[in-house]
Amino acid sequence: MRILTIAIGLGIFGAFAVGAAAGEGDRIDAAHAKNAVFAWVVRQGFTADGATLKLPEPRLRDGQPAEAQRAALREVAGSDRKLDEMLRDSVTAPYIIRVRDVKARDATIHVVSVWFVVHADLAGIDPAHEAAKTSGQSAEAGNMAFHTRILGPEDLRQAGLAPPADKDASGPETWYAHIHGRLLDRIAFDATSQAQATRTDESIVVAARTDPAFDRAEAGAVANGWRPVTAGKGAADAAGGERKPYAGGVSYARISRLAFQPGALLVEMHAAFVEPQEWFQGAPILRSKFSVIAQDQIRRLRRELKQRRK
Repeated sequence: MRILTIAIGLGIFGAFAVGAAAGEGDRIDAAHAKNAVFAWVVRQGFTADGATLKLPEPRLRDGQPAEAQRAALREVAGSDRKLDEMLRDSVTAPYIIRVRDVKARDATIHVVSVWFVVHADLAGIDPAHEAAKTSGQSAEAGNMAFHTRILGPEDLRQAGLAPPADKDASGPETWYAHIHGRLLDRIAFDATSQAQATRTDESIVVAARTDPAFDRAEAGAVANGWRPVTAGKGAADAAGGERKPYAGGVSYARISRLAFQPGALLVEMHAAFVEPQEWFQGAPILRSKFSVIAQDQIRRLRRELKQRRK
């Protein structure tokens, strides 16, 4: 499902907190606090190139009355009229995207928040199953391409990790996703993330973070890193310039049932990722692509959901 493609695969998706006080994340739902990756990105935070930031807590929580939900989303949308537009069961219904950059020593950390509504059955969404379906698939938008693969036990052992244990009835489900990206035919990068999902009757949370266990070259083709592209398109970019370390990023998506709009789900996504200075020398080239990618992927997701309903 493209919810997972956007949140985990692309990982480049304003409310956010930098160096928030300890305990600020303690208001997250108890069931989702079991999601160690989610708890880490909102409580401990992401550190890269001398800068540390935490992703914001989601606007909605389980058990909120319908009017409290609507009030929280009205604040995001800006007015009741704009919120009603977001709630339309339409491929072209508006979405909200907010972007802010955090400067680090030799990099920029892009922090992106996205809110949009889809019409689907929450009970019919199985995050791990949907993630597995994305393995081997590619997505392209804005002259950028991303190929996703879910790692198997042998990939994990090569990186020095034990395969995830079978989940119990109430615990999180864990998997590892590798993405190979190509940006504007100039940069090729690889990042492998640990992902975890938790669910309740009212919501699903899927969170991911680039795992430093894959910083080691011994991880092979799924090791974290980047290089300038010096060859033609396709697999030949692997023969490009010198490979360099890449810290990657963090993200989560919360899919919430809307009590005040039966049949509608709010998807709230927050992400942060590192753009080294060497990529585009500080020019806002990637930043200009975020809205293009968001619109493309959200509309594709809505079309797929409409087709499923048929």
